Amino acid sequence: MLSTGYAESVSTATTHKRVPAPYAQRRAHQAPPRGGTNGVLEFVVEPLASAALVRPEHEPDVLFLRLTGSRAPASRIMAVLPNAGDAVKGALAHGGVHRGVIVGADAIFFADENAHGRHHAIDAFVDVVRAFTDANIPFVWRTRAGIDGTLLPAIAHVLAAAGRLATVEMGIATMDDHDARALEGDRAALADDRLRLASALSARGIVVRALVDPLVPMLTDQTGPLEALITALADAGVKKLGARYITLTRERAKVIAARLAGMQKALLQGVFADEPWQKADEETGPRELHKRIPPSLRRRGHERLIEVGSRHGVIVEILDPVDDGELARSLERAERPDHTDRRPGEKRLRPQLDLFAVAKRKPR
Repeated sequence: MLSTGYAESVSTATTHKRVPAPYAQRRAHQAPPRGGTNGVLEFVVEPLASAALVRPEHEPDVLFLRLTGSRAPASRIMAVLPNAGDAVKGALAHGGVHRGVIVGADAIFFADENAHGRHHAIDAFVDVVRAFTDANIPFVWRTRAGIDGTLLPAIAHVLAAAGRLATVEMGIATMDDHDARALEGDRAALADDRLRLASALSARGIVVRALVDPLVPMLTDQTGPLEALITALADAGVKKLGARYITLTRERAKVIAARLAGMQKALLQGVFADEPWQKADEETGPRELHKRIPPSLRRRGHERLIEVGSRHGVIVEILDPVDDGELARSLERAERPDHTDRRPGEKRLRPQLDLFAVAKRKPR
């Protein structure tokens, strides 16, 4: 018997302890634009402006696929990779691929259901998942999308058919939708919508792992916000999460400062004020001048996160460990069952999602 978890709680109860107002009322006041003048208006099948299939030099056994991309900066027309499934099959035929990563499918969920050509993106997603499944290659779908109703049947069926080969990595930084929009932009999916998607997936036996990225000091890393977030994730069937603190670049500093309230901005500036600008570091991700959270604050934040996770049975993997000891403990936790996309003992370092530069674009 399938459990409906969080999705059932928000659809049948308006007085749930984590929902301060009826769900429909929150959506009416807080929902980001979907369709209309600010959403995706059209999907067209054409080559993407950026690379769609990549096997990075530092991870040659991983095939990264970008399913859709804006035709141009700030455009509301999304290009869909032509013959996406065949492209994956061709790349896999060369051998040496042990894991797949799918990104760029969020436009399917952000667009209005009647957006012209949306079915092309849905079909492409289904074909890509089938290509990895038929080749018996485990894959991760990275998303920050959500649903305000039922999961699209085609996507639900193809992911369920993939079984343990599929892992969905759900990006969610906070339960506070105002703070989420400050970090991700006005189109950020509501936390409740993301949890509804996570619950719909986990109820079908699909492994869902959360990505709490970025953690922001004094904003999202305190016990109260962490307790609300991890309680909600556990209710949605999430058993593991990865987390890391924000790495501040000059561009991110400008964008996030423009979105935060005065007190929040002052607190964040105080945390970074005395930290030096560090040079680009290809190994750890930042490819430009950047600042990191002071190690002592980072360690204490990690400890709070792990403690809250342990109370709810959620395993926490730290993606920005302060030292080798913290890294070793994180790897030990991460290698417990259900972690499908990394070989034992492998250290995973990848760039932080540049939410800020992308989200600041405004539609034409």
